[in-house]
Amino acid sequence: MLPSDMIDDRLVSMDRVIAIEATMDEMRSQHEATYQMLQDVLTRLGPVPIRNVQDPPPTHSARHSPAPSIPASSAGRKKVSLKPSFPPKFSGDRALGKAFLMSCRTYIRLCPEAFKDDSTKIVWAMSYMKSGCANRWATREFEQEAKAGHLRFLDWDDFEDEF
Repeated sequence: MLPSDMIDDRLVSMDRVIAIEATMDEMRSQHEATYQMLQDVLTRLGPVPIRNVQDPPPTHSARHSPAPSIPASSAGRKKVSLKPSFPPKFSGDRALGKAFLMSCRTYIRLCPEAFKDDSTKIVWAMSYMKSGCANRWATREFEQEAKAGHLRFLDWDDFEDEF
């Protein structure tokens, strides 16, 4: 086998890995959305009568993260906590750019406590630019940051304008 053939095989393998990761992220997002809908249904049904029956042991696989625990309120209703899905990985495809940015905005809006400043928002969004021209762009921005000691964006709005 020629060395050039081996490089092509590695690229094909990486494309497959990236495709599998994207599929897993989508499945995780769908799972979280289903979980949230079920929690909403349970909340609308009202409090569950207390029975003297022990709950069955959890059936979560060790590979999956457990569902977030929801403490019961004093009225017997379960408190629903939001767990928004993360934005999808972004390759720079212009057709998907608006959806990616909207996903970032939504997450930031629902979890403001996770973002102490605009720089954190920007770096977090850029961390999802994992392939294609988006990855090359983000890499250049991080290299410039390393040289200058700061990002070139003034704030989140400036980042959005550039995006």
